[in-house]
This record gives sequence, structure tokens and C-alpha cells, in this order.
Amino acid sequence: ITNLTVELREGDKKLKAVEDLNLSIPQGESFGLVGESGSGKSTVLRAICGLVEPKSGTLRINEETLAYPRNSAFYQSVQMVFQDPYGSLHPKHKHTVDRTLSEPLAIHKLEGRVARIRRALAEVGLDESFRFRYPHQLSGGQRQRISIARALFLEPAIFC
Repeated sequence: ITNLTVELREGDKKLKAVEDLNLSIPQGESFGLVGESGSGKSTVLRAICGLVEPKSGTLRINEETLAYPRNSAFYQSVQMVFQDPYGSLHPKHKHTVDRTLSEPLAIHKLEGRVARIRRALAEVGLDESFRFRYPHQLSGGQRQRISIARALFLEPAIFC
């Protein structure tokens, strides 16, 4: 990340959520981004994932400059798990865990749905009985694990 600046709008006002950020993470490394609430951590991740458009700066992965908006191949290689699982796995949704976990497989036209779902659930410490539960039947921690399982499905190179 070179000279990243992201502005967000609040009504008529513009807020600089991130200003002139430079960051380099070597391939294969893990990195923790820590800071106060409102310091721009999630905004940086959203910019990497293409969910917000930077005002300026360059984002590169493996020396390839990322364009905005991102292409579908990018979304298969980079996945984000949001801090609050209620946004993507709201308790009032009428979809089972199985259907929720099937979505990325259908979008990216991947085979082996049942085996992948079983493996993903096992990887996050949930047994197969969770496949047919609804979000309202899960605790907050279980919802978060389902969100992580869904992101892991695509075996992303970058996991935010």
C-alpha cells in the first residue's frame, strides 16, 4: 500500500478516514492491524478488498496494481470476514447455514459443495449438524465461525 488516502462521506461532509498510509506485508506473512475505534482499520481492509474506492494511492498484490472496481478473480483470491457477523449472517435471514455456505461456491462455479461445506465447518470447529441450522439458532461466536468458514471456502491468498 503506497500513499493510501480514503475519504468517506457523511451527508455533505467528507471525512478522511485514512490519510497517506504506506504498508508492506511480505507474501506468506500474517499481519495484525491494531488501533483505536474510528482510526481507519476497517477502512484500510475495505479499500484492499475493493469495497471502498480510495481517493488516492496505490494498492498492489504480488506487484500487480489493483484496479477499482476489482474483477471476479480478485474476489476469489481475497476474502474479508467482518467484525460483526450480523451484517452477513443476520439472525432474521431465512437461509440455513448450508445455503449461506453454498453461495460462494455457486458464484465462483466450484464443485463438491457438500464435501467443501463439511470441511469448512470442521476447520472452524463446528460439526455437520450446523449445516441445517438457521442464524437465529446460533450464538454470536458460532455466527462468526460460519462467516470465517464461508471466507475460507475459496482458499483465498489474502484473508482479511
